[in-house]
Amino acid sequence: MRKFVLVLMVLVLAAVMTTVAFAGGNSPVQYTFTFTDLGQPGTHGGGPLYADGSADGRMTLSAMDGQVIIQFQATSWSEVVPGEAIDICFDVYQIKGPPIFPPTFCFSDAGIVLPVSGTPIRITNPFADEAVIRVTPAN
Repeated sequence: MRKFVLVLMVLVLAAVMTTVAFAGGNSPVQYTFTFTDLGQPGTHGGGPLYADGSADGRMTLSAMDGQVIIQFQATSWSEVVPGEAIDICFDVYQIKGPPIFPPTFCFSDAGIVLPVSGTPIRITNPFADEAVIRVTPAN
């Protein structure tokens, strides 16, 4: 009985890990990203980037002392330089205040290419002065 329970636990763990790895449909995670700005307005978030070019994750921006709140939902990404630099695109949802962004936004719209390094990199922030972004290969 103990062996059966142990085998069952191992199978459940394997199923959970597989489900997490393929959460973007049937596509494995290729990269992950995190984004944090270094001042006002406050923007923070991140998520997985799947091998099929789809993406998930959110970033929320609070600007003008909280008068504007926007959520960015990652929808897709593409390689600018394979294995070295990417672009991430978002659907933009206005939660509060006047619209200050179009309904979709890509980092390349602001002239920003995101390096794939696995370490935090300072970039020009499309929302303010500077930000830290990290794009990490999944394997």
